[in-house]
Amino acid sequence: EALLLRQRRAGLRPEEADLFLVPVYVCCNFSTLTGLPSLAHARALLADAVDLVRAEMPFWNRSAGADHVFVASHDFGACFHPMEDVAMAAGIPEFLKRSILLQTFGVQGRHPCQDAEHVVLPPYVPPEVAPRELPEPEKAHRDIFAFFRGKMEVHPKNISGHFYSREGED
Repeated sequence: EALLLRQRRAGLRPEEADLFLVPVYVCCNFSTLTGLPSLAHARALLADAVDLVRAEMPFWNRSAGADHVFVASHDFGACFHPMEDVAMAAGIPEFLKRSILLQTFGVQGRHPCQDAEHVVLPPYVPPEVAPRELPEPEKAHRDIFAFFRGKMEVHPKNISGHFYSREGED
């Protein structure tokens, strides 16, 4: 955030903004009974956030959300399900299809979980391409400086009988 504010493209006046970040954190909950991942709450949580932004802020309605940015930082990105077959069947929620989605999920070719405007963020940025100068932590007024996109599974590559990745991969 501090780095963005130092750039000429960032601003504090919403009427001059080109893009709006909607900071909704959608986590993957793990069931205490089965230990399996669940994102069942994600669509409702995002829908509530969009309803609030639509009702309280004038900027969503001017573009139907096309200038709003969401982060989908889990597998199968904007489909919001940890199992690919279920994610593909559900697709991206209709209310997000016009928005810009930041994802760490990237595939070659067409995929239902990328049927929207999206930006794929690499999970690793080599130091040689990172900005040379970052704000000092005490000047940024932040207590978190990294985003850990961890991964937890009960049985690696197999969640509830579904293959997590391509079938047959070791």
